[in-house]
Amino acid sequence: MFSKSNSPTASAAPEATPKKTSAPRPTAGAPSILGSDLLITGDIKTDGDIQIDGRLDGNIKAGNVTIGEQGAVNGKITATTVHIRGKVTGKIDANSVDLSDTANVQADLIQDQLMIANGAFFDGKCTRKSGASPSKSNKS
Repeated sequence: MFSKSNSPTASAAPEATPKKTSAPRPTAGAPSILGSDLLITGDIKTDGDIQIDGRLDGNIKAGNVTIGEQGAVNGKITATTVHIRGKVTGKIDANSVDLSDTANVQADLIQDQLMIANGAFFDGKCTRKSGASPSKSNKS
């Protein structure tokens, strides 16, 4: 029963394959959070989600970005969705942009969907990502 030492060696080889497939798993995990006591100068790139509660002087490229009430970003944000409760100065390029009532945004927006809550401050230019909307062709 204990003389079969080849069996554990044979089972060790298949274990290497699951380790390779588990590498993408962190992108589906919890968001990366930059605390309110952090000041970062530089760019952030991730496939996952990120929440900024501190200050970032640089660009962000991420899946979903949330700027907390105490958060501030000076730079370009490129993401699928952007939720802003704090301050952003620069540019935002996203499919969906949501400005809460505490948002202070001085940026040009390129988006498909924009939601601005009553009380939010926005100063900038809005541009839709998609071309002419279907409603323009229906009005003709």
